[in-house]
Amino acid sequence: MPPPMLRIRLLGGFRLVREDGAPLVERWSRPGARTLVKLLALAPDHALHREQVMAACWPHAELRSALGSLRVALHTARHALEPELPPRGASAYLTTDGDLLRLAPHTVRVDTDEAEAAARRALRHGGHRALTRALEALSGELLPEDRHAPWAEPARARLARRRAELHRALAATGRSRDDRSARPEADAARVRLDWALHLDRSGRYADAVAVVREALGSYEWQGQRDACTLAAARLAEVLGRGPGADEALAVLAAHPPGPGAPDTIRAAHHMAHSAVLSYCGRYEEGLAAARTAEQCAAAGDADDPVLLARSRAQQTVCLGLSGLAHEAAGPAAAALAPAEAAGDRALLATVLSVLRETERRAGRYGDALTHGHRALALAEQAGRPTATAFERANLAELHLLCGESADAQRLALAAVELAEPFGGTALAFALTALARVRGGTAPNEATRLLERAGRCAVDGGHLQAIDEVRAARAELRAAGRTGR
Repeated sequence: MPPPMLRIRLLGGFRLVREDGAPLVERWSRPGARTLVKLLALAPDHALHREQVMAACWPHAELRSALGSLRVALHTARHALEPELPPRGASAYLTTDGDLLRLAPHTVRVDTDEAEAAARRALRHGGHRALTRALEALSGELLPEDRHAPWAEPARARLARRRAELHRALAATGRSRDDRSARPEADAARVRLDWALHLDRSGRYADAVAVVREALGSYEWQGQRDACTLAAARLAEVLGRGPGADEALAVLAAHPPGPGAPDTIRAAHHMAHSAVLSYCGRYEEGLAAARTAEQCAAAGDADDPVLLARSRAQQTVCLGLSGLAHEAAGPAAAALAPAEAAGDRALLATVLSVLRETERRAGRYGDALTHGHRALALAEQAGRPTATAFERANLAELHLLCGESADAQRLALAAVELAEPFGGTALAFALTALARVRGGTAPNEATRLLERAGRCAVDGGHLQAIDEVRAARAELRAAGRTGR
């Protein structure tokens, strides 16, 4: 008898089903075995070289140890997929071909393969119904239990692009706005935007981009111009934090506010434009956009405390980075009241962070420390790991300026530890702070830290982080010349 078909589900969570109904293992004795099956299910042709699997599952293990772990994981996985498999028996589902590990093509089916195949067929030939069904098949989140796993990121991005293609194709079918599926689709898009904000604040920028793209595609399909403008503003702000500033500006240009757009929509658009321009180093243009955002947010039908606080804080950022620190204090102070009124801890932490930097530039270190420690507490309470790492790094430098080296070192080390999994900009700022702390006693170590910080800043594509690393290098060289 041929073996029963094994179906692997990845959308909505990992699970296995065999067509003969045979019970499968519910608890895997080895987490690496389950990860091995997930890796193969996501891989092209469902095959991977042994070294690829070892690099993903046991990246820090020595070769001999990793090989041993792989053998145990293979044995565990085979018996989890096929509990009746006798000792030394050949698996019908998980096979080896030299150094390749493979899911057998004739006995294993993966839901993402079937969903993507349906999407391709619908995009080539399908009408509205086929496109809708294909989109529904792709609706589940890919492996939600592995949201932070880097090996799942390529598949997440690919599925997000496919969903966006389906949304655009649905929009092209010309379905009217009062279509029966429009209301639930609009509700789902709003949920996606809220979820994307959570992902963004959690430092999961790639996930946030993918989710906002889905929301934007959904709004495009429904023909909701104002909602498209808002989603495009969210997408641009996340893209602009990394190397995607050009794409962010293009997204904003493609979805400007319409002639009758509410003032809150206009404010969100100009706020995003200002943020992206500041990331690019175009501070004067960013300042103008932030002032326009404030005018829209303060309009009679808007009076939005969140956008008021954000636009005023953004003006302070642009003024400070333009070298106009003497003008920056006013907007920053004016941002505090609406930020308090909004009741958003993450927003208030951002405004206090801006105030901390304004006071530091003015030489008022005591006030800067007060704002900074409050911002740190709020960032921690709001569950913002990258913002928390950033605040720790800046507080470390402030304590260093005050001659409090023990506090400076404690905060800098904590910043690096928290930023390490995220890499990029957050880690660049943390490493730079630690390099400044260590510069007086261990200049060689500080140099190595700044070398790594420079790579992280370039990877993150953040101009301010790159400039901060350069400034720290110049300070270290100057200290070496003066013998301090």
